[in-house]
Amino acid sequence: MTDATPDPYRPALVTLSEDVRERVTELREGLASEDRVLRWVQEMTIRTLGRMDMAVYTDLCRQFRGQQGVLLGALVVPAARRGQNRELNTETAEKLRERLLAHYVLPAHRDAFRRLRADATEYIDAAGDEDSHRPDRQKFVAMRPALTELEQWQERVLDDLLAGFDERGDILDWGQDVLLATHGELDKEWVTRVHDEDSTVDVLTGETDTDKRARRLFAAYHVLPQFRAGVRVLSGRAGEVADETTEQQEVNYA
Repeated sequence: MTDATPDPYRPALVTLSEDVRERVTELREGLASEDRVLRWVQEMTIRTLGRMDMAVYTDLCRQFRGQQGVLLGALVVPAARRGQNRELNTETAEKLRERLLAHYVLPAHRDAFRRLRADATEYIDAAGDEDSHRPDRQKFVAMRPALTELEQWQERVLDDLLAGFDERGDILDWGQDVLLATHGELDKEWVTRVHDEDSTVDVLTGETDTDKRARRLFAAYHVLPQFRAGVRVLSGRAGEVADETTEQQEVNYA
């Protein structure tokens, strides 16, 4: 494949696509851990604007139940595989990763691209070395600060959940972060149920390996789908901003 790339006049689309490309490359090589699988799905949820099929999230839940599922074993590097997956064939693992990408991730990227293209700003001049709209200079997801803010809340929520909490009361403070991380797409009693259910609190505050695995399942089942719902709502309302303010003529691309 040629290394030459077209001059970017609609950098938001390029920025989004390059972000997806980086994570596609990472997955093809295998993810470092089960925690990284959850974080990778969260990152891809943002970068596909919530367009990944719910089947991905449903199947991911099954992968974290009980023994490590075969797909989960395929997603991680050999050193992170458990149980029977330690003997998982390299070629089989590569095919499963590529199937996930081909059937779910890239179609979701296509849908996100189509959703974004109507609102992507077209710059009159191609981005030069010092221009603020160069794709490789962007710090915001798809050049949309609101999406990056949402992702930062999601990262915080996921990090705190996987690390576990010291006591039941910490869940209440965490619940407020979850509200921000899901853009309010939570059932009214969601935090209440998490706080009041003793078995859930035991898992969220536990320190054993079993508790840690249960928190991963909790993240896959209860949190990631809510992240998806939140970004789907926000993505149509987020405005575009280049990394630095410059005086340039712009037109809207529709």
